Amino acid sequence: MKKFVFTLFILLLSVGVASAQSVASQRSRLAKQDVSGNVVTVNEESAATAAVSVVDNKVKPSKVSGYRVVIYFNNGQYAGDKAQSVLAGFRSKYPGINAYLVYESPYFKVSVGDCLSMEEAIILMNSINGDYPKAFPKREDITLNQLKSVRKEVVEVVDSVAHPTTAVIPTH
Repeated sequence: MKKFVFTLFILLLSVGVASAQSVASQRSRLAKQDVSGNVVTVNEESAATAAVSVVDNKVKPSKVSGYRVVIYFNNGQYAGDKAQSVLAGFRSKYPGINAYLVYESPYFKVSVGDCLSMEEAIILMNSINGDYPKAFPKREDITLNQLKSVRKEVVEVVDSVAHPTTAVIPTH
């Protein structure tokens, strides 16, 4: 038992020290031959491996708290069909903004955007207010994958504005 606890302690310590290196990458790095031809073989206790994977999974959150703008919210007889229609209309008019249809019993809801702050959500709400005057911001969980895709597009747009391609126009 002492050996197991010691091994677990060393593994957890190595995870902390390795900072951003997984146990699998450490194992594969150690398994390569060095200059003298020696190879390190790593034997892990299954309980230790499970403990390290639990720690790895807790360190990486999959969702963050953010805001979306709700553009449709109803529980009427044909609310599902209307929500589909609103979603399709929004996606065709605003293709660069993520839109989501969710059923939260008993309501169908269409929300748009992946905003980190209330201010960002209000800016988005004001920009679509002409088409969706009853829109309102609402706190929601946003997955990191959704956020990464949106932020990547924003960075590309900002880069294109900050560094536009210049054309040389000859003067006569």
